[in-house]
This record gives sequence, C-alpha cells and structure tokens, in this order.
Amino acid sequence: MYVCICHALNDKKVKAALDQGATTPASVFRHHNCQVQCGKCVPTMRSMASEHRATFAQQTAAAAAVAAMPAAAPCCGSALPEPANAEAVPAYAIAAE
Repeated sequence: MYVCICHALNDKKVKAALDQGATTPASVFRHHNCQVQCGKCVPTMRSMASEHRATFAQQTAAAAAVAAMPAAAPCCGSALPEPANAEAVPAYAIAAE
C-alpha cells in the first residue's frame, strides 16, 4: 500500500526506514532523501512509527524475560525420562508406546 504518493513510498519502504532507526515521519523522509510535500501521509507514518515502537518494546521485553529465566534443571539427575517399557522385556513381547 502506498503511504506517500508524492514520493512513491509504500509501507515496505516506510517499515524498512523504521527498522533502520527512523522514529518520526521526518526521519523516514530523511532516510529516503526527500522532504514532506503535501503532508497527507504524515498521520499514517506517525501511527506506523508508534506501532513499530510498541512492537519493538514488546519484543525487547519478551527477550529480556526469556534471558532472565533460569536454565531448566533436569529432574532426578537424568536429562531424558525413561520410557515406560524400559524394564527387561522378552524378545517376543511388543512394547506399547
């Protein structure tokens, strides 16, 4: 979808500028070496920038939460639980899994 018709900036180009560090419509325009002309795209770019910051904050918080979790210790000293049919079974028996 086109966000800025004056400079043919579509949502992918705006998102790419936001991913590269742009935080405002003015910085999106600077990223693409252009300036605001009619200004009709500015509210849309503001909302895209706001959504991008919120998504980035959520991802950062989720990554921090995962990093803060302690490593899972194996139960009872073994890394993998033993299968239910681990006891000695005659060669002709069929194990039910």
